[in-house]
Amino acid sequence: MTLDEQITEMIRTGSGKTIIVARYGIVAAAAGSVLAGVLTGNPVFYGIAFVFVVIGFVMSRVTPHIHNAARGLKEGLKQSGAVVIAIDHWTDAESNHYESYRGIVSIDNRPLWQMEFATPQDWQPIEGTHSAQLAFIPGIEWPVAVITPDGLLYPRLKPRAATAVITGSYR
Repeated sequence: MTLDEQITEMIRTGSGKTIIVARYGIVAAAAGSVLAGVLTGNPVFYGIAFVFVVIGFVMSRVTPHIHNAARGLKEGLKQSGAVVIAIDHWTDAESNHYESYRGIVSIDNRPLWQMEFATPQDWQPIEGTHSAQLAFIPGIEWPVAVITPDGLLYPRLKPRAATAVITGSYR
């Protein structure tokens, strides 16, 4: 997927009703599972409800960032900057391989924000320092979207103020 296609998809997803419908769907599925557990007395439904609650919690943490990224791409102020991307690899007990993406966003070689990025769709970030366009919106201190030459990144969690130099480790 090209960068322009990623931006268009993010604006469509984050601006539309898809996220809102998904949130209500998760809540309805959790409530329905609890109701089914009460009516049938089968504890399996409570486990299913718990899974939906966990999914809902995760969605509630990331969806504001998706909405902010879409808004920033559509109407936000863009500023040139840089991002240092690091990729963490790990394997769980069942030998499943995972990656997480983190970075330090800087303007004028001053590190500003330490971010954990949502897993990018349709592209693979490369570790290292990259030039970037940073999208800002009123009321949010950090860049809501980081546009690199290869793809789009946005925070998965609330960013923290950077306390390390760009060339060093920032775990």
